Amino acid sequence: MPDGIKGLLLTALLLLSGSLRADPLQTLFGHWQLTCTNLNACVVRSVPGDRGLVMTLSRQAGIHDAPTLRLDYGSAFTGPLRGEALADTLLLDGRRLQIDLKHWQVQPHHLHTHHAIAISEFLAQMMAADSLQMTWQPEAAFRLDGLAAALAELDRQQGRAGSLSAWVSRGPRGATALAPMPRAPEVWQVRNAAPPLSPQERRGLIDFGSWRVNTDGCSLDPLSRAVTIAPLTAAKALLLVSCEKGAYNTVSLGWEVSRRPPYVARDISLRLPFTPPGHGDRHLELINAGYDAVSSQLSTAASGRGLGDCGWRARWQFNGKTFVLADYAAQSACDSWQGSRDWPPLWQTRAVSD
Repeated sequence: MPDGIKGLLLTALLLLSGSLRADPLQTLFGHWQLTCTNLNACVVRSVPGDRGLVMTLSRQAGIHDAPTLRLDYGSAFTGPLRGEALADTLLLDGRRLQIDLKHWQVQPHHLHTHHAIAISEFLAQMMAADSLQMTWQPEAAFRLDGLAAALAELDRQQGRAGSLSAWVSRGPRGATALAPMPRAPEVWQVRNAAPPLSPQERRGLIDFGSWRVNTDGCSLDPLSRAVTIAPLTAAKALLLVSCEKGAYNTVSLGWEVSRRPPYVARDISLRLPFTPPGHGDRHLELINAGYDAVSSQLSTAASGRGLGDCGWRARWQFNGKTFVLADYAAQSACDSWQGSRDWPPLWQTRAVSD
């Protein structure tokens, strides 16, 4: 086979293999956290964020990578902050940071850019330094050890290592050799057309749920248990009963139950399509569970502590037969930086409707 044809076939195989969905990850490199989704979209940010100053980099897979670099002083937990403008008060290893702001969007306590060259120029300074801090607020700082390793892993995850588009592991490969963004898994978005539960159905299901929980065992006092009942289909209902409660997390038991006696129940088992960080397996408990009967979506979430700055959250779509993961986000670092709405995603899908 001629060498030219071999080269074309090899490139095609690389693109095909690279377009397959990736395993999500969230891991630390020194003082930097890397999170990548099943679509190879990645976010790198400095940790911990509780000192007030944070740098965040994000990049999509493929040629249309939409890079973003942010510097932020203050978070949703700190509220409005006073002080000098961030652009005028940054020290890199004790010396005034030199930054051309022509391609940056500038606010008093926030700087960000989508300009690829501006990002590369900024990163070149960061790679040769140890820390970045503010002049008038020296404790607002972050260390740079681990940044290069986190970006190198991002390059590898997105197939950029050895290419001109790599942030760290740069090489001669052109943009045409980059693997495209993987296709998002499709999740059928079903609006529940099931008839509402009648008062008789509700009474029967509540009685059945109480009996079922008592036989299965439940640490919560019966008077403290919350019962959620909702129609799933014309023949089935969702039954959730809270059974264990901590300071800020409540664990429930859940069943799909026939709406009328004789009741037939099937345990609800939530299994992720990947093993998330900090978990030994793919099974998720029904923690802080809630169900929207209109969208047929079940939400679950767990807080790592009362502040709500770390943990995981997931949304599950009922497709008429089972619950399918629609999205999953997590924040491993409990550092007073992000609320649950801003946790980086690990699993993303595309909603499909009739």
